[in-house]
Amino acid sequence: MKLIVALIVISIGSASTEDYYYMEGEYNKGYDKKMTPVAANETELGLYVTLVIKNILELDMKQGILVSHLNLGIKWQDNNLKWNDSIFTQIHREAYLSEIWYPNIQICNTVSGDFSFDPFKEVTVKQDGFVHLHIDKIFKIYCRINVKYYPFDVHECDVSVCLDHQIFMDVIIEDFDFDIKLKAKSNQWDFTFTETEKETKDVIAVGLTLHGKRKVSSATITKIIPPIMLTLLILSVHLLPAASGEKVCAAITIFLTNIVFLSETEKILGNNSQDPSLYLIYLLILTFVSGCSSIEAVFVCKLYAQQTGADINLTPEITRESKGSRNKVGVIETSDEQNIEVRDVNISQRHFINYQKLDKIFLSTIVIFLLVFYIFFAVSSF
Repeated sequence: MKLIVALIVISIGSASTEDYYYMEGEYNKGYDKKMTPVAANETELGLYVTLVIKNILELDMKQGILVSHLNLGIKWQDNNLKWNDSIFTQIHREAYLSEIWYPNIQICNTVSGDFSFDPFKEVTVKQDGFVHLHIDKIFKIYCRINVKYYPFDVHECDVSVCLDHQIFMDVIIEDFDFDIKLKAKSNQWDFTFTETEKETKDVIAVGLTLHGKRKVSSATITKIIPPIMLTLLILSVHLLPAASGEKVCAAITIFLTNIVFLSETEKILGNNSQDPSLYLIYLLILTFVSGCSSIEAVFVCKLYAQQTGADINLTPEITRESKGSRNKVGVIETSDEQNIEVRDVNISQRHFINYQKLDKIFLSTIVIFLLVFYIFFAVSSF
């Protein structure tokens, strides 16, 4: 009994296989992929497109590239691939893409610039003539980078499917559907998706726009703290007394720190942004102000040395008081700190522009300048 059942199954399979190869031979004889897939009285072919975003691998802000894993599905009906079930029992068949007609469709704005189908890619052909093509591939797509509000920046990437116009018939995208199946969430970006309007003017295109917004995290805070601290350090240079001997050294050190931080930030942000980064502009202004503070510190210390030296020569009585003065009662001693205070008062009285006034004027100028920039930054944010 088992032997009889096995023979029946083998015979059915053999018949099915013969039928399949017979159908393949008939297709190869009568089908020409250069023929338009529509009926003689029709001039329009509709495509059904699905786009699945399986994963976002990387958003490279510096190069302006999105690396994503996409699955593109295309379905169309080829009138020349239909068959009657009364003749062939198969409800579908597999065929190589190079053997049939297929639309010139592709993913737009890829980095490679060229999109070619694998000629040995297998497609599924149904009995009613519908052809199903699926492409699973990793794509690199150009994005619109905007670091204006870095580190709270948002970037946009268009993931679109393009279709060139055909000569002998109109190929249109009848229906478009997309699905988001991200396997893993990004630690740096929040992604949202919106469907774009269909383009029909020059190139038929459908798709969606990906919005990548940077997440607010501890890494964001670490990008905000350095500019704040550098600002306070620049202001503290002008509060440091010229008599300390560290004013010029501190100013130059802060200036060099600004240069290094500005250079490293520029490398991170790159040159692909649509709008200039306010963050980078602020660092550039800080570097300029810090350089001016270094030059001003040199002038203040030089002016301090000249004015204090001139004051000592013009007021010998202060020098004599530092050594002590004797009267009938006894000796009256005056400390060196009191002498310095008296000397500073005499300097401010003798010179119209002294090192103390110059320091205060420059500090006030920096504060006003930075306040103007803060107001401009607040206005431009709205």
